[in-house]
Amino acid sequence: MTHCVPNYVVETLANRLRRNYLIFWHFSQTHPSTFVYIKSVRWIGLILAVFLLFSLSAFGQDAPMSNSNHFRGNISVTNNGLSLIPAFSLGRPAAIFEMSLGGERLSFDPELRFALDGKPWSFIFWWRYKIVKSDKFTLHVGAHPAFIFTTTMEPDANGQMVETTKTQRFFATEISPSYTISPKTKLSFLYLAGRSLGKVPFALNQFVTVGPSFTNISISEKYFFNARPQAFYLKMNEKDGFFASSSMAIGRRNFPISIGGIISKKIVSEIEVDNWIWNISLIYSFNNDFIKRSNPIL
Repeated sequence: MTHCVPNYVVETLANRLRRNYLIFWHFSQTHPSTFVYIKSVRWIGLILAVFLLFSLSAFGQDAPMSNSNHFRGNISVTNNGLSLIPAFSLGRPAAIFEMSLGGERLSFDPELRFALDGKPWSFIFWWRYKIVKSDKFTLHVGAHPAFIFTTTMEPDANGQMVETTKTQRFFATEISPSYTISPKTKLSFLYLAGRSLGKVPFALNQFVTVGPSFTNISISEKYFFNARPQAFYLKMNEKDGFFASSSMAIGRRNFPISIGGIISKKIVSEIEVDNWIWNISLIYSFNNDFIKRSNPIL
């Protein structure tokens, strides 16, 4: 039996689609910042869902090597949102969510950063894989797409200044070897290269850093200290510069909240950034390990 759709039904659906398109187009013209934000969040949500889907299958493949998976991270609130690349710093109070989900070698490490008024600052979706993993030496590689949000005041069609949010898309890769000198001291090297995507001025970023890290240094029986001083070189298109920075944290053993801070100093640079930048953060940390079993325990 053949089913025929009446002509008035087809016309009604066509009119509805036409009307919805006109409403959508009018909204994109009159509310550009909200439209860009909604579109960005939609794509970011889709990418995150795809990454999580692949991560579940990938972590399953990692199981023969180790049945242990982890879910850990830091949630911090800071007076000044700083970025690994100084030019991408927020420069005002921010909330940062850093997470890691994975197995012994492969992990998915998203970083979601927001201004305290709720506006997105940057979303970074890291994949990292440990090629070499031993007691003394490790070598990992990584890649990520990133979204950097900037808010400016621009004139609309009526000449009135309105807030506009724009999204810059980047793709970057990294390679990082590290050598463990002692249980509390490690020497690390990082090379990161990234480029901009989409209809924006081409940007090529290269970042090289080297330095030691000191962890779980005892201040007293109950309190510890972590520090990571480093020197780094940054090249953005034709401009470059040398910088020094250090991140620090003080905490209480077996307590999830700590206080941390970052300080960075420009040594010689053609890149226009502040001579000194610093922040202080309140950090909540969590660390959970999961064992994959073939049969559930009842």
